[in-house]
Amino acid sequence: MAKKGRKKNVASGSANVHKRGSGQGTGPVGRADGYSARPNGGSKPHGSKPSGGSKPSGGNHANRPPVNTGKPHSGSGDFGGGSTQRNASRGIGMTILGSLLNGALNSATSSGSSQQTAQQSSGGGRSILSLLKTNKTARMIAIILGVLLIWYIISGGNCGGGCTMPAMTDYSDFSQYGVAGEVTTEQNADLSVSNQARDKRTVLKGDGSDTATIMVYICGSDLESKYGMATSDIKEMIKANVGENVRVIIQTGGASKWQNSTISNSKNQVYRVTGQGLTLLEEFGQTKMTDPKNLANFIQYCEKNFPADRYGLIFWDHGGGSVSGYGHDEKFKGDAMTLDEINTALKDGGCVFDFVGFDACLMATLETALVVEKYADYLIASEETEPGIGWYYTNWLNELSQNPSMSTVELGKNIIDDFVVMCGKASPRDKTTLSIVDLAELAGTVPESFASFASSTNDLIQSDSYKQVSDARSSAREFASGINQVDLVNLCEGIGSDEAVQFAKVLRKCVKYNRTSPNIANANGISIYFPYGRASNMNSALSTYDKIGLDDSYSDCIKSFASMSAGGQIASGTAGSLTDSLFGSASSSGGGASLLDMMTMLGGGQSAGGSNNDLIGAALSAFLGNPNASSITGIASGAAEDWFSPRLVTDSVEYYQQNYLDPDRIFVTELPDGSQVVDLNDKEWDLVQDIQLNVFVEDEDGYIDLGMDNVYEMDENGDLIFDYDNTWLTLNGNVVSYYMISNDVSGDNYVITGRVPALLNGERVDIILVFDTANPDGVVAGARPVYTDETDTFSKGLIEIKEGDVIDFLCDHYSFDKKYDNSYFLGEQYVVEGELKVANMDIGEGNKLVTYCLTDIYGNELWTDAGRVEPYAE
Repeated sequence: MAKKGRKKNVASGSANVHKRGSGQGTGPVGRADGYSARPNGGSKPHGSKPSGGSKPSGGNHANRPPVNTGKPHSGSGDFGGGSTQRNASRGIGMTILGSLLNGALNSATSSGSSQQTAQQSSGGGRSILSLLKTNKTARMIAIILGVLLIWYIISGGNCGGGCTMPAMTDYSDFSQYGVAGEVTTEQNADLSVSNQARDKRTVLKGDGSDTATIMVYICGSDLESKYGMATSDIKEMIKANVGENVRVIIQTGGASKWQNSTISNSKNQVYRVTGQGLTLLEEFGQTKMTDPKNLANFIQYCEKNFPADRYGLIFWDHGGGSVSGYGHDEKFKGDAMTLDEINTALKDGGCVFDFVGFDACLMATLETALVVEKYADYLIASEETEPGIGWYYTNWLNELSQNPSMSTVELGKNIIDDFVVMCGKASPRDKTTLSIVDLAELAGTVPESFASFASSTNDLIQSDSYKQVSDARSSAREFASGINQVDLVNLCEGIGSDEAVQFAKVLRKCVKYNRTSPNIANANGISIYFPYGRASNMNSALSTYDKIGLDDSYSDCIKSFASMSAGGQIASGTAGSLTDSLFGSASSSGGGASLLDMMTMLGGGQSAGGSNNDLIGAALSAFLGNPNASSITGIASGAAEDWFSPRLVTDSVEYYQQNYLDPDRIFVTELPDGSQVVDLNDKEWDLVQDIQLNVFVEDEDGYIDLGMDNVYEMDENGDLIFDYDNTWLTLNGNVVSYYMISNDVSGDNYVITGRVPALLNGERVDIILVFDTANPDGVVAGARPVYTDETDTFSKGLIEIKEGDVIDFLCDHYSFDKKYDNSYFLGEQYVVEGELKVANMDIGEGNKLVTYCLTDIYGNELWTDAGRVEPYAE
């Protein structure tokens, strides 16, 4: 696939970069991992070839001479800059271990040939690796010391000595825009039903005499206390002409304040909604709205007191998807109602529902559908985060009152159409997705097809087709990217196996109506959790799957994918300096040895003996099980023990060898015309899934991080041009730190979304920027609240930024040894005047460190060395 970065709109003039005030003490507002993957000490000067050996052949430009002078603009320097005493002491420790290994190997081979002895005494790393191939005793010693070395390295949380192990990307971000879709206008609903569908549990009379009870469970949260969104929706219900045959019953709670004079914030209350207003029915005291017992009690109360021919249940609040679940009670911090707890509530509630709906973000997942199917015939929910206004209640309640026997698919279609249309009017830059899924058809058609898809995909991952699955996952339509939730149909069609394509067809038939706003594509109505990048929520997902009884074949599938990804990171050649320290400098032997080489020579792969593979597996398990492994692999502390498969990784060494992007190849070469490129061959570029630019601006005590932007250009040979024009993104002339979230491409259309950390009127937000086919220069879509540790769920909608709003932009700051130290205000406080304009501007004099980050199919982040941009000459 041809790679293309964001097109910059460069405005005239210049802007100033400086931090302001005392440190915020919040932790990073940009990269949550503090760039733990990028070079930090001992890195090579930008433009130089890797130490030891010649540049591997196969680049797109023949005979490019690596140089040691090429930086953007002028001057010299790199991203290294000296090691700390800690790193130095750890380097000594590695040297000692290396000496022990060399001594042990010499002892083990004392009876060997003089040629072997001579080779060993020369200190050549490759010679020792050759020895490991042929000498079982030496190999066993190396494995044992290798285990000790891994534990030694991770015991302090970093590699030290210049070793740079890769970390997975850690954005606690979300995808906010999409590409123009194909289901943006009103369509006909699919009223057909597969002959494999189970019988519907709700059977209507069909003559207009049916009765309906609609239960709305409203956990108000900050959506109500700050913005009055629940009050607004209740007013929409009151506005409807609800007939006697339709009973609308709501339970309220979970908000510190209600934006009306009727509802109490000190107790949970049950009201009946009529055209005359709210009638108080019951008070339950102040209890947690995310407690499944409360929901079960509400369901039981409604069914007992308002029996009906059909029942609907609507969850109203924040949503977090398959792993986090539903709800954020402001009165009881931090706990959402997970899917297994929703299952408990629905089971204990004892009601058979016509439909269950989520007026909440991110809940249109297969996992949700499989839970709800046991208690309802239909699911109405959104794949994406919902705009703040949520569902529009007036029209569909009117229609249901006029015909309480209307089909549920037609009722769902009315809800969906009103939602998309009203959100488009009130919040045109927000995304909207809403679908109705026939759970009876899903129960009859999905389980077998789902299991076949999961098993066949697992086979692809474990054979020689991991990249096929990784590429499909990388390009799949993602929702709230920090939670690893993707459109399932889009994922299946991207994988392209017979089983995946068939499963996609089955899913499309289960989704009876699906509609989106014009700014999103590949949202087909049902999503799923599939890990990519950080696997920190794998254990939570697997625990939920076990509790809700999800098919084990899918758990096995994602375990394999996460294991292969983690193995690709562990085997990364960024550990080359580790083996240099272990075996001595490789420069005299014509090439360095990577950790992948070690795994291969120590016995990984099909040719390995069982005992060696067991020892390597134990080393890998120890590596991931250590609490400090997260700083090296990007996997959350202790999170790997339940899903990581050392055996799969060691059996896949040959695959890693054939699908491996050597970090030592990520260097800058100067061409005869003076231009500079990162020169890789086509196969290597095919392993790259993302490219981003990072800029640090030097100040008096370190560096200001301006973020990560996908601005880059490829030359006519398909190589990355290493260049920097001294500009960065601004809003109305104010330099901002900016972090790309997503880059969605569909044919000739594209949408790039990013975030700017800030305080808006004193509240922590991310300002969302969108660059798309219609707005290539970029627009400000709005601001999204940041909840930090309060909840894992996502807020509805974006906050409009208005004239007179006060913005304090935020940035992260790093010490001169590239360690995160604090976050500060960036530039001066800004009072909004007119529309916020997005543009790149010259950021003036001062040293800058410029780096490109390439992400491969395993989630490895491979960084170029930093070029230094120095002050303008007088």
